Amino acid sequence: MDTEILSRLRVPEIKEDNFQHCFNHIQRKDDISRLKSPKLILKKRKPRYDSKRTPHAISFRGEEFPFWDADSLLFCTSYNSSINETYFEQCFKCLAKIGEGSFAEVFKVESKEDGLLYAIKMSKQVFRNETHKQECLEEVRHYEQFSRNANCVRFYRAWEQEDRLYMQMELCRESLGRYLQRNRHISEDKIWSILLDLLLALKSLHDRNLIHLDIKLDNILIGDDDSCKLADFGLVTDVDMANHHQATEGDSRYLAPEILMGKFSKAADIFSLGIAILELACFLELPAHGPLWHQLRSGLLPEDFIKTISVDLQDIIKQMMTQNHLQRPTVDKLLNHKKFVKMLSERKRTKYWDLLSKMKKTVRVSSPLTWLKLCIFKNVVFRFCSYILTVFGKLDVKYIRRYRMEFDDDIPEIDNPAAPSFVK
Repeated sequence: MDTEILSRLRVPEIKEDNFQHCFNHIQRKDDISRLKSPKLILKKRKPRYDSKRTPHAISFRGEEFPFWDADSLLFCTSYNSSINETYFEQCFKCLAKIGEGSFAEVFKVESKEDGLLYAIKMSKQVFRNETHKQECLEEVRHYEQFSRNANCVRFYRAWEQEDRLYMQMELCRESLGRYLQRNRHISEDKIWSILLDLLLALKSLHDRNLIHLDIKLDNILIGDDDSCKLADFGLVTDVDMANHHQATEGDSRYLAPEILMGKFSKAADIFSLGIAILELACFLELPAHGPLWHQLRSGLLPEDFIKTISVDLQDIIKQMMTQNHLQRPTVDKLLNHKKFVKMLSERKRTKYWDLLSKMKKTVRVSSPLTWLKLCIFKNVVFRFCSYILTVFGKLDVKYIRRYRMEFDDDIPEIDNPAAPSFVK
C-alpha cells in the first residue's frame, strides 16, 4: 500500500449569511497501522451457548441443490483438528489487515492449499445466541446469491468456528474511497463506467426485491480488470421485511432522507448511489449532519462543485437524489439512458472480440496445422462470397484485393512437406 501522506477531501461549508460554499483543506495521515502484518489474538472464552470447536461450513446452496455437501468446501490438507489453532490460522497465511468495520475485520491472506491470494472477513463479535447467529448467516446467503454477478464481489466459502463467522472472498485491488484519495481528478468517462458497473450490480439485488442499504465508496471495490464491484451485504434485506422494522440504516453520509421516517424502498439505494457518484465526480467530503446534510437532501447541490461536470452527469445525479423517493428513477429506467445503452453495446462488442482473440491465440499456439486449415477454410469462404457479390455488382474489386491480402497474412509458415500445395 501507498504510505504517502494524503490530503483530506474538500469540505464544502455553508456561510450563515448567504449560503455560499467555501473550501476547507485539512491535512491528515493515512492509517499506516493497517500496513503492518497483524497478529491475530483470539481470546479464549467459554461459549455462551453450545458450539462446535471444529469448523462447520456455512452454505445455503443446499436449498437449490439437494445433494450439495457444504462440509466438502472445507477440505484442506493443512488442517489438523488436534492442533489448538483455528481453521483460519492453519489454512491461511495472514499478510495484512486491509479493512475494519464495526462488526468485522478483513485480512489479506495467502492460501496454503493453492497459494493464491484471498480476502477473509472475520466477525469481531461472537454469536450471542442462536437468533443472532442466524441474522449473521444471512450475509452468507446474500453473497451466494450475487457472487455470480460480474459486478459483485466473488464469494468462495464461509464457515463458523468458536462462535465466529469467516467468509473467504476474492481479493480486490482497493476500495473506491481509497482510489479517490489517490486520484483526485477522475475522468468523466471513468465515472460513467463506474456508475454503469454499480447499476448492473444493484439490478441483481432489486430484481430479487432486495435492498443494500449501505452503498458507499468504501463498500465499492475495484477488481483486477478495473471493474467496480459491490461488496458488504451485511445490511441487505427484503423490501417487505424492511418495512416491518427488520432493517438497519447504514452510513448517515449516504443515507436517503425517507429512511429516517422508516420508509425503506429500492429508491433509498438509488439515492445512496447518486450521492456517492456526486462525491466521486466533485471530489468533496460528504457531511454526516448539519445544514449541508439537509441541503443535499432537499435537491440543492453546491454549484461551486457541480459546475465542473457535464450537464448530462449533473442531470443523472439530480434525478437519483430527488427528495421525493417516489419520483426517483428505477435501476431499469437509468440503464435505459442513451449513454448507458451505448456503453453496454460497446462492452458487448469488446467482450465478443476479446473472446475471439483468445480463441485465435489458443488455437494458433496449440496446433499450427489446425490453424492452417482454419485459415484456408476462411479464405475459401471469403473468396466464394466475394465472387458472388462481385457478379451481382455488390462489391468493389479493389475492396476484395485489399482484404484478400490481409486474410492471406494470417496463414502461418509450416515446414511440412505434407502441407497442401495450394497454400501459397
